[in-house]
Amino acid sequence: MGSEVTRTLLRFPEVKQVAIGEYNLGAANRLAAELNDPRVRVVSVDVTKVGETAAKLEGYDVLMNTTYFGFFDHAIQVAVKAKIDYADLISEPTPEQEEMVRKSGITAVSGLGLTPGLSNVLARQGANQFQATEEVHIHWVSLRTVAPSEGLMDTIIWELATECPTRGYSLNGRFTVVPPFEGSKQVKFAEPVGEQTVYYVPHTETVSLSQNIAGVKYVSVRGTWRPSLMEDFRVLNRYGLLDSAEVEVNGVCQKVSDVARKRIWQMHGRQIDSNLWAFFINVEVIGRRAGEWKRYVANVSHPVDWKDRTTAKMTGIPAAVGAMLLGRNKRKQIGIVYPENYYDPAEFLHELAMLECIKVEESVTDYHVQAGAVELAGVGAHD
Repeated sequence: MGSEVTRTLLRFPEVKQVAIGEYNLGAANRLAAELNDPRVRVVSVDVTKVGETAAKLEGYDVLMNTTYFGFFDHAIQVAVKAKIDYADLISEPTPEQEEMVRKSGITAVSGLGLTPGLSNVLARQGANQFQATEEVHIHWVSLRTVAPSEGLMDTIIWELATECPTRGYSLNGRFTVVPPFEGSKQVKFAEPVGEQTVYYVPHTETVSLSQNIAGVKYVSVRGTWRPSLMEDFRVLNRYGLLDSAEVEVNGVCQKVSDVARKRIWQMHGRQIDSNLWAFFINVEVIGRRAGEWKRYVANVSHPVDWKDRTTAKMTGIPAAVGAMLLGRNKRKQIGIVYPENYYDPAEFLHELAMLECIKVEESVTDYHVQAGAVELAGVGAHD
């Protein structure tokens, strides 16, 4: 994903220099050689060494963190110490981290990729069509193998694990945690993906949009992977192989989920196949305009010939657009911000369209609400 952020940043003339901050210098040097652009330099970085890394950021405008989300605690400390504006692909800042960022005087964008990221921008775009916003629903489908990289393997394990305190939906200002495979819903994505069944997942839009879009009552994020992978993970959950219970392995106690993770990587790590690879999103906003119910829908797609680069490109390209705009617009707001309350959606979507690679189709249609509809078991009446 960092590679795709770098490639895309170089397409903007106003970007004067891009430093690839990397622990794996061999990989970074290969990327720099491939890009062959005088604006690119390679910097040796170990993000866990906060002070040392911060000292290397002098003169830069934005730190774009594309590491695995487990490094967020270190990366945000680096940004604060260096007093540099910051963005990441996904994070869940604590109140203490929010206060730390605010006191430092920097802007830190939390969740800047496809989802979260572009999904938040499109939610704001939809809300801007209405005088009153009632519901926001984000849906995504990721068709790929289970472990193209360790980070992507960890993502699917995290989102479908037996226990996940951030997986749920927001209804009337209250967040409700749900088990895996809850909230099934049929969604029509762009072709060639078409209709897919999606389920609640632990993405940050569920919380941030409920806080940042005035009056919204119901916010959800649902996603899915290939149907065969979903069935595999149903079985893993059924037999308790994705929970936090401990087992003894060679005299050492380990979490069952950690053992499963290691075995999945041993068997399927870096596996690439010839099946369809896709990472599409569908954003739905329901609201009222001039007293009438309306429905905004945005379908986002990409060229299918991206194959195994799909996830990296669909995450990295919007992230690069957002990082460039953060550098252009500077500190409009101080502290932790989210894409829906930092970016002008028209400006963001214009810059994305100029790249001519990711397709966004938008529509606003009449929405008919059934009389007497009720909310049942925490699921919205219009779901």
